[in-house]
Amino acid sequence: MKKRIKPGLALSLFFLLQVSVALPPAQARHDKATVEPTELHMKDGLKKMKLKDYEGAADEFLQACYFARNKYCPEGWLNLGICYKKTGAYTKAIEALNNHLSQTTEKAPDAHVDIAECYMNIGDLDKAERHIQQARIDADFKNKRPYFAMGELYEKMNRPGDAMESYTIALGDKPWTYTEAWLGRARMEIKITPPRYNDALKDYKELIDSSCKNVDWVEVYFNMANCLYKRGDHQGAIDHLLQALKENPDHYESHLALGHIFDEEKHITSAVNQYESALRTAPKGVNTDELNKRIIFLQGQIRAQEKDKEVKPSPYMRQEQAQQEQASQQQKQSSLPAGESGF
Repeated sequence: MKKRIKPGLALSLFFLLQVSVALPPAQARHDKATVEPTELHMKDGLKKMKLKDYEGAADEFLQACYFARNKYCPEGWLNLGICYKKTGAYTKAIEALNNHLSQTTEKAPDAHVDIAECYMNIGDLDKAERHIQQARIDADFKNKRPYFAMGELYEKMNRPGDAMESYTIALGDKPWTYTEAWLGRARMEIKITPPRYNDALKDYKELIDSSCKNVDWVEVYFNMANCLYKRGDHQGAIDHLLQALKENPDHYESHLALGHIFDEEKHITSAVNQYESALRTAPKGVNTDELNKRIIFLQGQIRAQEKDKEVKPSPYMRQEQAQQEQASQQQKQSSLPAGESGF
């Protein structure tokens, strides 16, 4: 004889069955709350990073790290640090990159360089140097970033000779393709004692003829103009400054340098025009008091010259005036009574 299940018990069993089917296993719930969101935010962050939306990418990477189990997400922290660095949030970048270093099991020379560059931007050069040294230890011979970063550090320390050497090591063998290191080397050739203007010009000309990309052409033409001016080639300097302004019409230093050359050559109107352009494009915080004084002084010279032109007759005008005076004298003589001399 079959046993009958009580109605209340049957209802309870049915309810429990439905609940067990509806709820995912504990592991599935855990994965949905951690792994899947982490992967999703990482993918979205990389997409935004590729589009150079660094603030949006930073938000995605931060979420990826938050959802990761125990916040273990080395790639997320690395990309977050890079995005913070790109937006100028250097303290946050250092923290994120240090999290990456604490989690990664591989050598990370680039992360050490990124941290060093952040420290350089906030003025802590000692910590920057320590991270660069570690980057040099971790890097293989193909990675030249640590040497470039050392060049940047020495440049900030006002050690142009050491900086030039580091930039040269970063360049490696020719043909050179490391644009930033090439620019750094040429820049230091101008700053060392004694300056090597010819070597710098040679480097810049080779850079122009190369296939390097992402070149700061304003820096190239402005520094070439500086070298040419120091060698006494004023016209060459003017031509290269105009080329720099063609690249960036609002380049303050080029306007100022052109004004100085025109001022030196006594082309007063041209000098005033360039000085006024420099005044218009001067970066915030730059003291322009002396520049204003020079403009006022030169404008006074222009007014004085214009006044002299109005007062001083031309040779033709003097000739006309003499002829008129002679005709007037002759007419006066002819009108005098006989026997009078005219005195």
